[in-house]
Amino acid sequence: MPYGRGFLELKLPKRNLREIRVSEPPNVSDEEQAIVSALREPSATEPLRSMIGQHERVAVIIDDVTRPTPSGRLISSILDEVKAPKENMSIIVATGLHRANRSDELSAMLGPKILEKTRVANHDACRKSELVHVGRTRAGTSVEVNKLVATADKIIATGHIEPHEYAGFTGGRKSILPGVAGIDSINQNHRLENLDHPKAKIGVLDGNPIHEDMLEAARMVGVDFCLNVVQDSEKRIAKVVAGDLTEAHRQGVEFCKAYGEVDIGEPADIVVTSTGYPLDIDFYQSIKAVMAAEPFVRKGGTMILLAECQDSFGGHLFHDYMKSSSSPGDIMNRIAEEGYTADIDHCYLLARLLKDIDVIAVSSKHVVHEMNKSLIRATASSERAVRMALEEQGRDANITVLPYAQRVIPKVQ
Repeated sequence: MPYGRGFLELKLPKRNLREIRVSEPPNVSDEEQAIVSALREPSATEPLRSMIGQHERVAVIIDDVTRPTPSGRLISSILDEVKAPKENMSIIVATGLHRANRSDELSAMLGPKILEKTRVANHDACRKSELVHVGRTRAGTSVEVNKLVATADKIIATGHIEPHEYAGFTGGRKSILPGVAGIDSINQNHRLENLDHPKAKIGVLDGNPIHEDMLEAARMVGVDFCLNVVQDSEKRIAKVVAGDLTEAHRQGVEFCKAYGEVDIGEPADIVVTSTGYPLDIDFYQSIKAVMAAEPFVRKGGTMILLAECQDSFGGHLFHDYMKSSSSPGDIMNRIAEEGYTADIDHCYLLARLLKDIDVIAVSSKHVVHEMNKSLIRATASSERAVRMALEEQGRDANITVLPYAQRVIPKVQ
């Protein structure tokens, strides 16, 4: 099973064992050429090189370190096509509510040459002085975005498309909201009413209020060009889509569906789930593996989450909830009393799941030490986690294994 930057071996009983692997898409033979071709032959818009004037200010949005996007290759090709003066170009890291990316991470993501050539800035959703209000969506979300984006003459959104736990899919419009949006905008888009909507789930865009609000916000801001990739399990590029924000993203989504949809089948007693790095960089991000596996485990079942979590828990508030809450009900009560904010969205989703499913985490020593055992039992031993699950569910329990859970799109019959 993918675990951190490597793999973790599990020994499981063969009886009643089901492994779910999505179909592996063929990767492109020449990644650089595939990117350049997409930039020069985009969907529903003119080629990038003819779109941008020499004196126009350009904002290029990239994913942060929690995504496997090959941003260096994407940006390198964009810079070759645009030929804009250095002082006119800005690269904005779409952190949303995640932490700022460190200089060593930016160097690994982009390479030192790009960092030398072009201004690179981490978005800060909480710094009001760096935000510009651009309007309000029909759902009432006040849209505030990074000033470098709002004041640019041309906006290029880059990113990575894969299933998402409540936005349906990543990529496209998510570069704007939550990527470079203010905290109030993100809180309004991720509000509990939307999280609880039956269409706010993995693989669903039509009728999904979170997606539709994000898309309207992105259109208000005015993204001029979108460049997204779909990758295989080894993070090689399988598809490059470019052009109009909505059309390019739709093409990437359809490609994901063609290779990622899986019949749920009979829910299992035990489900083992993992994503590997970077989605298990911290415990907050690793909840994506939990949400992807939820449809495959029965109520009363047990889930084993394998997540290295090199950066421990994630955000401070999320850490506090996970460390000090005594039960799922306690989390819900605290949210009701203290108020909900989007940086505990995964805490809310996890609490909702924990009412019906037991979770055992295999993780780093820090997470194991800090986790409140009355909420989630954590261990550094995969063997011990399997033994605990079998003790709960019985020696003849049905077991389903989901490696690369982030690529799975549950298909309901």
